[in-house]
Amino acid sequence: MNTITTSFSNKITDYQTGFTGFATLLIAIGLGRFGYPPLIPGLVEAKWFSVEQADYIGAANLTGYILGSLMGTRLNRIVPSITLIRIMLFSVILSFVLCAFPLDFGLYFLIRLLAGLAGGVIMVITAPTIFKYTAADKKGLVGGIIFSGVGIGIVLAGTIIPLLVKSGLTLTWLSFSAVALLLMLLSWYGWPEGSNQLHLKSAPTGTGGRSVWSKMVIFLVISYACNAVGFVPHTVFWVDFISRGLGRGITAGTQFWIILGASAALGPVITGFIADRIGFAKSIRISLLVKAVGVVLPLISTATWSLTLSSIFVGSLALGITSLASGRTSELVGHDQQKQVWSIMTIYFSLTHAGTAYLLTFIFSTTHSYLLLFEIGAVTLLIGSVLDYLASRQK
Repeated sequence: MNTITTSFSNKITDYQTGFTGFATLLIAIGLGRFGYPPLIPGLVEAKWFSVEQADYIGAANLTGYILGSLMGTRLNRIVPSITLIRIMLFSVILSFVLCAFPLDFGLYFLIRLLAGLAGGVIMVITAPTIFKYTAADKKGLVGGIIFSGVGIGIVLAGTIIPLLVKSGLTLTWLSFSAVALLLMLLSWYGWPEGSNQLHLKSAPTGTGGRSVWSKMVIFLVISYACNAVGFVPHTVFWVDFISRGLGRGITAGTQFWIILGASAALGPVITGFIADRIGFAKSIRISLLVKAVGVVLPLISTATWSLTLSSIFVGSLALGITSLASGRTSELVGHDQQKQVWSIMTIYFSLTHAGTAYLLTFIFSTTHSYLLLFEIGAVTLLIGSVLDYLASRQK
């Protein structure tokens, strides 16, 4: 009886910490990062900013995110984990309140930059902090719950947020802050006991004195960057491809984007559930292959069934692979080094994704071929899957 009670109690604790991570990433990334793009038309229409200024403000958030990814572990050496996360969450919520008013462009830019920085810190610190206190056979599911918070943000970006904008920018931003504050309070005591610790600078070695940067880890980093490349055709060109390239109109394009977003919300939980049964390494490899199929489907057929499956495959595995990569990192390098390695992986992913977006935009402007973009994405994902396979064979 005691064993059953303990097992049930552990499950409740796992779900509680999973929800805490979910709420944290929903605030910082789901709303803090993906909540902004749907507001751009409203910002321009209300004459708060020009189109170019609004786009620069969006770029400020990405720049801040990269800076936060770089600074996360360093800040964690002087500020304990949970305290640091809460400070960053308060910063994001404050940014929502300040952005509710038509401020000077430079000040607005700075606020969005700092919100992005807070998001980057949170992305680097949250999952490793929770994973350290999560049982090995539950890391997949818990990680999936955590990263599904980002997917929910994508769903909101395509559905509820555009409706809120019709009621005014001020109301929309203040709604962000109210929802974020409620989520933070609901998850305030959900962190694992004893997890509010400093990140101690450790030697660059893992278990048994081996270097953290083994071939397995290096291949994982590269395959994760390949995942970033493979995601670009859908994140940047998917709606435009369906709307203009296929001549189906913006309504159809938005519908398929919502399918992708809904899949992104569910994907991490599904991949995490599978990873707890077959392992992170194999799950990543299979996921990269399935995502490659999703990217290549528009080359095979542009029928509704193909576009739907493509949206589901790519959407569900966009964040699903992120969750799997985070869990795999905790296996390869241990808890003491995970924040450091996950920070590097987050930075590489962001830089690769942004760089590829610019590159593919240039290629499209030259070739005017959507299909070439999908070919590049699919091939890169296949390379990532092969590299992950090679990594799994390293001793």
